[in-house]
Amino acid sequence: MSTLVLDHRDLSLDYENECILIRQPQQPPRSIPLGRLARILVMHSVQVTTRLIGQCQHRGVDFIVLNGRHHEHSFAVLASHQRQAARRVLQYQITSSEERALPLAKRLVRHKLAVTRYSLWRQSVNRERLASLRGCQQSVQQCTSLQQLRGVEGSAQRETFKCWREQLPPQLGFNRRERRPPPDPVNAILSLSFTLLYQEASRQSLVHGLDPWLGIYHQLTPGRLSLACDLMEPLRPLIEAWVVQLFCEGELDNRHFSTSTQGCRLGKHGREIYYRLWHDRLPRWSRRLSAYAALLAHYLEQTPDASQHGATMWKTGT
Repeated sequence: MSTLVLDHRDLSLDYENECILIRQPQQPPRSIPLGRLARILVMHSVQVTTRLIGQCQHRGVDFIVLNGRHHEHSFAVLASHQRQAARRVLQYQITSSEERALPLAKRLVRHKLAVTRYSLWRQSVNRERLASLRGCQQSVQQCTSLQQLRGVEGSAQRETFKCWREQLPPQLGFNRRERRPPPDPVNAILSLSFTLLYQEASRQSLVHGLDPWLGIYHQLTPGRLSLACDLMEPLRPLIEAWVVQLFCEGELDNRHFSTSTQGCRLGKHGREIYYRLWHDRLPRWSRRLSAYAALLAHYLEQTPDASQHGATMWKTGT
């Protein structure tokens, strides 16, 4: 099972004889069996039939649209097979009460910070920076509210990006994390990578019968799949380290990007490089997301009050 990346303009997509039919001006039509695909990734505006969308849903193929200029406008039509109402009822009970959600959220943040410290240690970051992050990790247990917990996590994240900045070539112009629009190549690739990971986290939450809109750490917010954001948190340090590696090893550099008033964007040749490398890594990250979603689903089902078992959540290794 593979990912079909459609990175051309003026495409029209249809379904015919168990295949996706791809038409492009002045080109012969192409057809690819849907049975070979796990997901379809569209990079530009296309014409698509409802017949194809319906068949993707029926056959378990995710249909993902990425907006290169405005990542918040990206979306996915995900093929969900295991909608389990009982799990969602338990999920609603946890997320509707901060008292119940806080123990699990604290465990999530502590695990993320442990992954962060490990990722930075592998990059030979100095001990003082690692000690600062360890202090943030220890502060998590004293947090008495989600708001306080987010403050600790935010402080740790700012310290983390200072470390990444020191690792990156200075000509990339990376100073801090900026999203809309990304002003430099590093921010552009971080935003793209987190958008892709967000779609996969949403898919894994649906596969495990969870409601992707209702998070434990991230609050319910219009337009945001908060549980998908929760599942992503422990993987963010790994994505950050991978992005830094792409630039430090010269896989990507300034030549692969263009900058305008709408921000920094990855060019066509850069996209070819990036998506090849991304899809090499995606299976292992997808397995981690699946493990986190499965672990959450397990504790929702196994305990009357899953929040009492926050200390055992999020223990998948770094």
